[in-house]
Order: sequence, then C-alpha cells, then structure tokens
Amino acid sequence: MPVTEDAIAAAEADYAQLLEETQTLILASGGESPTPEASYVPHVRDAQGNFYVFVSEMARHTINLRKGGNASVMLIEDEAKAKQIFARRRATFTVQPEELPRDSEDCQTQLDAFRAKFGQMIDMLAGMKDFHMIRLKPTSGRVVLGFAAAFRVTGDNWDQLEQRAASGSKGHG
Repeated sequence: MPVTEDAIAAAEADYAQLLEETQTLILASGGESPTPEASYVPHVRDAQGNFYVFVSEMARHTINLRKGGNASVMLIEDEAKAKQIFARRRATFTVQPEELPRDSEDCQTQLDAFRAKFGQMIDMLAGMKDFHMIRLKPTSGRVVLGFAAAFRVTGDNWDQLEQRAASGSKGHG
C-alpha cells in the first residue's frame, strides 16, 4: 500500500525530531580483531548530515575509526520516552570515518558546534592531545519510527525518507 506524501512528511518531521533530541550515538566499529567494538559517544551533526565525534585514543573505537575501518552508528529514542519498548524510534547509518587534522578549520568549526551543544566541557577535552575529531560520513541509512514504519534515509543531506517494502510475506521490511 503506497504511503501518502503527508505520511512521509510526518515521518520526516518525526525523524528530524529524533535527530534533534539525541545527544549521543551508539557506535560500532571494526578493527584488527574479528569482534566488533560497541560504544557510545556524544556527537554533533552538520548541515550535510555528517556526524562528528570527539574521542580519546585511549578508547578502542578511536583506534578503529582512525584507521578508517568499518563503522556504523545508531541514534535511538530514550527508553523512558518510548511508547513501545519493542519499537523504539531509531536511525542507523553505515558510515565512513575520516579524522580531521586538529589545526584544520573543519575541526575548529566542529569544536565550536560541540561547545554550543555541550558547553564548556569541550574546552577541557580540547586541551587533551589524545582527543581526535572524526567525521562519520553516512553511506547508507535507515530509520524505524514504530511497527511497520521503516524507511530508507536518502537525500543530499540525509534528511529524506522513502518507505521500505516488506522483504517477504512475513515480518517487516
């Protein structure tokens, strides 16, 4: 059954709200070990839909990201706000990590964005030489906004949704 333009617009608004409300992302990264690493980290997002994390090299995920390994991120609705725990709103992206040089304009711009979002704590972290700014550029994305409400994320800024079709006679798409 085709989804109406109004329904897509409502889903895009719900998705935008999820992105706005979420301060941290769950990060999965791959490294030399066959076991993926999972963690969480505060993030900011730019107008092109890229995520940025400012992370310590003492963390295993930082080592993986700096090597440009496989990574994915998930932003997920707070459990306390979820209408249904089995259908929490969430967005998942496959991302390509890229470290920004500390002295680059891009890094300074993102440090300013972190400061605006999280306050002066970023000044202390920025003084630590083991912290690195990593851009996580989406290469694919999907959003679940409830039962039978799964979408592909598209658009130049990763801000548009397309309804996902069921992949078989049972279950969700």
